Amino acid sequence: MKTTLLKIVPAALAVAFSSNIYASDQADLDDIKNWKLVSIETCLDAALDTVPGHARKVEFKMEGDTPVYEFDIETPDGTTYNVECNAEKGFVTEIEREVAADDPTFKKYAKITEAEARQIALDFNPGKVVSNEYEIGMDGSVTYEYDIQTNLGYEVKVDVNAITGEIEEANIELYEIGMEKE
Repeated sequence: MKTTLLKIVPAALAVAFSSNIYASDQADLDDIKNWKLVSIETCLDAALDTVPGHARKVEFKMEGDTPVYEFDIETPDGTTYNVECNAEKGFVTEIEREVAADDPTFKKYAKITEAEARQIALDFNPGKVVSNEYEIGMDGSVTYEYDIQTNLGYEVKVDVNAITGEIEEANIELYEIGMEKE
């Protein structure tokens, strides 16, 4: 999903500063109960119908105004896919394959280095990088993905296009259940 910087900044700021979740110390994830969401099982079923395997992790994040479940699904051959599902509608919206830094396809197309992409992500959203991934989209795109712990205490997922260095998206992560594959 490609989004211009001008679309990301207002949406990210609006969510970060006006959302009930971040508006005060009294607000918490109980506020999600009031949202009209499909069950996590509905999205998990759609994700597993798309990429059969074992779901190892789920994240719940905001992409602009849209709540999204993102599942890490490991296939029987050991490949991990990130499968995103619209949490209001229950359909898969994006699939990306996680790869190693030395993956031949990723290396072939990436024009900027990991260090350059990391700096771009941190310039866009200051904080501490707590994890990163290398991803290949089903459309052939190559992306560096960073989970950044902000100074305000929440986590933002920032995707940097590995060809152009542009920010593809930046999303606030509301929660994560499970662990990254070691």
